[in-house]
Amino acid sequence: MFYSCSTSHRIDTTLVKVYEKDQNIRKAAMELTRSVSQGNNMLVDSLVKITNEMNQIDEENIIIVEDILKNGIPEKLSKQSYETIWLVIDHASLEKQEKYLPIIEEMNSREILSKNRYAILYDRIAMKRNRPQRYGTQTIQIVSDNTIQNYVWPVENPDILDSLRISLNLNSIAEYIKIISEKTGIQTIYNPEISIEDI
Repeated sequence: MFYSCSTSHRIDTTLVKVYEKDQNIRKAAMELTRSVSQGNNMLVDSLVKITNEMNQIDEENIIIVEDILKNGIPEKLSKQSYETIWLVIDHASLEKQEKYLPIIEEMNSREILSKNRYAILYDRIAMKRNRPQRYGTQTIQIVSDNTIQNYVWPVENPDILDSLRISLNLNSIAEYIKIISEKTGIQTIYNPEISIEDI
C-alpha cells in the first residue's frame, strides 16, 4: 500500500507530485511534437523515447490513484487533487478508463470536479472504441503527404454539438479548433461530414 495513513493532507501531497510528473512529461512531449511537425526530423527518435517515458509515468500514476480510490472517493481533498485523479484516469489505459468512468461521473455529480471532465473521458473512451464521440473533445493526428494534420474525431450529433459543449463550460467547436491549432502548431480541422471510416 502507498499510504501509512489516509489523511486528506497526505493524499493531497502525493497527488501534487503525481500531477507534476504527468504535466512535465507532457509539456516536453508537446514541444518535441511541435518541432517535428515543423520539419525537425532529427528529433523523431527523441519523441519516441519521451512517449515511452510518458507511458511509464502513466502506468505508475494509475497504480497510485487506484490505491487512493480503493475505498471509494476520498473526502476533503483539494480541488487540484480531484482534478489530478481525473487527469490520471484520463491518461490511463482504456480498461482503467472504463472502470473508473462511473467514479468520474459521481465526482461530477457531487461537483468536486470541473463540469466537463466526465464529457472528456466519455469522448476518449468512445474514440478508443471506434465510436463517434458526443462532446467533440477528442482529436486525432493524421500524416498525409509528410504533413501532420489534426482532425476532430467524428461526433454523434453535429447539430447539437455547440449547445452540448456550452452546457459544460466548453468553448464552441470553432473556438476549440483555433485554440488546439495554436497550442500544438498543427492545423486542426473539424468537418462534420467526415466519418470514422474516412478517418
